[in-house]
Amino acid sequence: MNGILSNTALIVIYAGLIVVGLGFVMGAIVSLLRSFTPGRQSRPAGSGPVISRAWGYSLGLGAAIFGAAGLLLLLVFDVEPATSILISLGIGLVVGLIALTLFVYLPSRGKAEEALIDFDATGRRANVVIAIPGNGLGEITFRNGKERVNLGARSANSQPIGKGMAVVIERVTNRVAVVAPLDEGSPLIK
Repeated sequence: MNGILSNTALIVIYAGLIVVGLGFVMGAIVSLLRSFTPGRQSRPAGSGPVISRAWGYSLGLGAAIFGAAGLLLLLVFDVEPATSILISLGIGLVVGLIALTLFVYLPSRGKAEEALIDFDATGRRANVVIAIPGNGLGEITFRNGKERVNLGARSANSQPIGKGMAVVIERVTNRVAVVAPLDEGSPLIK
């Protein structure tokens, strides 16, 4: 019992790391789920997230594992405090780096496709090729010079947009266009 009481501060730190780590993980998950909601999700021009979802998830996972491993080593295996800090820090760093590799490094290696839409599609007219539900994803197509470009699409006003309708692109984020329907009298774009 005396060993647990002398390590109270370390236990509180480990528990805090678990809470903070899970907070980062939940923040990344909520951000991901929020990206699937329809309509505008405007952010001031030129500003990006302070920390990306993948970085937040990796950092949170590493911190939570650091705290959990520390508690496990300290309370279950009765390891010395200094040893538990070093071992749990190592485990947390390894898990965080693995998550970082899986969620940041490997996906960024396929950026060649992103260069295909390195132009500003805002304001372009497009056709809906897969109907866009009010709260989900559909698909649009338009021409960029001689090349046809297909993008996932969400409705800007959360109203469904049928297949074959003409739309205007308000913005493109991660190959998903936010679109608004053109007037009923507008011809389809070829």
